[in-house]
Amino acid sequence: MTTTSTELGIRPAGSAELATVAATVAAAFIDDPVTVWLLPDELRRVQLVQPLFELYVEAYLRIGETYLTAHAEGAAVWAPPGAELFDADQEEQFGAALAELTGPDIERFGQLAELFAQHHPDEPLYYCQFLATVPAFQGHGIGSALLRDMLARADREQMPAYHEATTPRNRALYERHGYITLGELELPGGPTLWRMWRDPR
Repeated sequence: MTTTSTELGIRPAGSAELATVAATVAAAFIDDPVTVWLLPDELRRVQLVQPLFELYVEAYLRIGETYLTAHAEGAAVWAPPGAELFDADQEEQFGAALAELTGPDIERFGQLAELFAQHHPDEPLYYCQFLATVPAFQGHGIGSALLRDMLARADREQMPAYHEATTPRNRALYERHGYITLGELELPGGPTLWRMWRDPR
């Protein structure tokens, strides 16, 4: 049986819920291959994962397309077509905050950002930055419910959608929702990611 957005109480997240959204994303991604590559020391990763995702999620919350289930089991962090995450001052502030937080690991964050920027499509689209389900609730259709709502909107607007999948399981989830794999991304000495694209239906 399909889990619906109504059953899960999916709703837009407000700026006051930054810590809640970041905690959901952190729980889902703390052992993700990309997070482990970015922060290879386990103790540092445990200490930094919450403030790190707060830093990233904060930018997307300003856009107004971040969604949360009623009990924060799942979250989806989107950028709609044409959205700008930062102005020049905000980008500078973000970079400084990221460098201060990550210290000796900052070089890998730069490599990841550069790789994503090199391969990000140029045309307007719906971009999913994070689709997160707390591990204890994975496998119950929460990610699919979060995806379906935004993809239905993309279809109504005849807009494509794009995402970088970080695990084979995540890649399979996106493929079930109509995405195709455009190609692989290789991080230096790190994991493989997959560029996922979905044409509107």
